[in-house]
Amino acid sequence: MTGMMRDPRSSRGRDFGPAFGIGGRGRSPRGSSPRGGSRRSPGGLPGSPGTWLLGLLVVAFFAVILLGSDEPASEQATEQDLTATVQGAMVQAGLPTVEVRVVDWTVILEGRVATSDLKEAAERVAFAQADVISVQNRLFVPPPIDDLVPVSTTVPDLPASLADLVLQARLSAVAAHPPIQFESGGDRITLESVPTLDRLGAFLLFEPAIRVQIIGHTDSDERSPGDNLHLSAVRADAVRTQLLARGVEPDRLVTLGMGHADPIADNLTKSGKAANRRIEFLLLRPGEVGLPPPPDPGIPDPGTADEGK
Repeated sequence: MTGMMRDPRSSRGRDFGPAFGIGGRGRSPRGSSPRGGSRRSPGGLPGSPGTWLLGLLVVAFFAVILLGSDEPASEQATEQDLTATVQGAMVQAGLPTVEVRVVDWTVILEGRVATSDLKEAAERVAFAQADVISVQNRLFVPPPIDDLVPVSTTVPDLPASLADLVLQARLSAVAAHPPIQFESGGDRITLESVPTLDRLGAFLLFEPAIRVQIIGHTDSDERSPGDNLHLSAVRADAVRTQLLARGVEPDRLVTLGMGHADPIADNLTKSGKAANRRIEFLLLRPGEVGLPPPPDPGIPDPGTADEGK
């Protein structure tokens, strides 16, 4: 009997029987699974469809959170673009003093403009831009100067000479911005001088009692003696013709060519020569005939001729 007994210390083939609830190591029939176990996918993950659905829901939840967090930044960037668009439109419309803010797609206009018409124009420019829902026009229009400073109804009693000086200063200011220019070597007036001629004509029509002497000047460059005197005279006549075309009476305008006899700058530099090539306007008081013409360089001075003999 003892020869048939197994050594309990041997682990090979140990089997305590079903009474202990533990069977031998694992040989289950092929194709079957252990009792109480579950099948697993080849990758080691549970193969239940519910598990996969739960994972997809979690991924979708975090995607919604991420997309939702980007919406305020995108909306803010769009409103910034709208602000830049409206501000650029104000500059193009000649309203650089208008400051633009956008809040909830509402354009807020702030700053200062000169008149009520400009205030309304700024509002129309803002409404003309795409994506603008409404406009709040907070632009400030200063009151007219006439409402702030009382205007005197009496004309100051200026001396005749002082009144003439004021008129002469106004006449010179009108003719100086920009000065009348001619094409090189001729009497053709440049297009840039047309606004100055328009202002001169309006000034003379507004002051119908004054007479003016139009004086032409040149630099010292000339091919032969007498050329500059002739050129300055025909240029003064060209200005007179333009003023006559604007409605000024002929007897109020006399001309004179001074050549290079009365420079106001040097004739050594380009800037100096450009300053000497000019048209001046001299106010004539009643009975005055204006400046006398310079001596003609082509005709010898009688005194000089006598000295040479």
